[in-house]
Amino acid sequence: MEIPKITVIMLTYNRKEYLNRSIESVLTQTYRNFDFIIINNGSTDGTDEVVKQYAQEDHRIKLIHVSENRGAAVQRNNGINLAQTEFLTFVDDDDCCEPQMLEVLWNLANEHQADISMCGSWNDFNGRLEPYFIFDELLVLNKIHGLDELLKREKYNVAPPTKLFRKSLFDGIRFKENVRVDDIHVIYKVFTNATTVVAQGVPLYRFTKHGGNMTSFIHNNSLSPAILEEYLSAFRERTEYLSKKVPEIAPRAKYSELSYMISMCDKIIQNCITDCLSLYNRMVETLYRNIDELNRSTFLTEREKNILQRVTINKVK
Repeated sequence: MEIPKITVIMLTYNRKEYLNRSIESVLTQTYRNFDFIIINNGSTDGTDEVVKQYAQEDHRIKLIHVSENRGAAVQRNNGINLAQTEFLTFVDDDDCCEPQMLEVLWNLANEHQADISMCGSWNDFNGRLEPYFIFDELLVLNKIHGLDELLKREKYNVAPPTKLFRKSLFDGIRFKENVRVDDIHVIYKVFTNATTVVAQGVPLYRFTKHGGNMTSFIHNNSLSPAILEEYLSAFRERTEYLSKKVPEIAPRAKYSELSYMISMCDKIIQNCITDCLSLYNRMVETLYRNIDELNRSTFLTEREKNILQRVTINKVK
């Protein structure tokens, strides 16, 4: 029997409504040479019976039951530790894959000797599909250009699904525990370990959007101080990390951090998010301190220039 080349890691916690569809979308892949680790992360809604049945019917499934939900990061790390294949990927328990996703990602990685291969996706709002990083061209990128695209967020972002990772990229790196959004803390570090990344924007994954998503605030007008504080802290750390590890990417990393502040200041103003006013003032102070550098930046867009002028005008006076 051929040794599996890919491990698919799925965590599940009280998502019985979506779980059958998600698991079926993995099991029916045209590329079949994979291990499938399902971690039942302390579910209380009958998920255990669903995953037990699938594990009995398909030998590729390795089922892990966890009695208490200690967060997604803990079990993602558990999945990485358990994986024994050259490559791994993550599928969320409320999302689904097109049947050819693994085959396309595997072929891309092998044809281009890539450490990370990526595809495009859809955001599924109750059947209404919106394109999410869908594009025509094939991108084969070295470390610097791969990180540059990651920070630009025009062709792909840090979300672990849609990506096939060489497992060795995670050597010495694990998802950060006890945080709200774990991928923003770690995926850029994984990209830093990659020599070549390849991306083809054909949509082969569907992100199911609903009120229970941890990142639902991205698609609506809400924003909590705790989430905003975490992003600001993570992006400050990211700038410092990348500037040290890959100095060539430092200008993009610094701009990306400040660009996020500009967009969040605009969101707070446009939606009158009063809970975030203290963080708003802190971001304005930071933007003002860096305003000369921003105005010289070739990355700054016209829209950002207009927002920057509005949010710093009182500081300029």
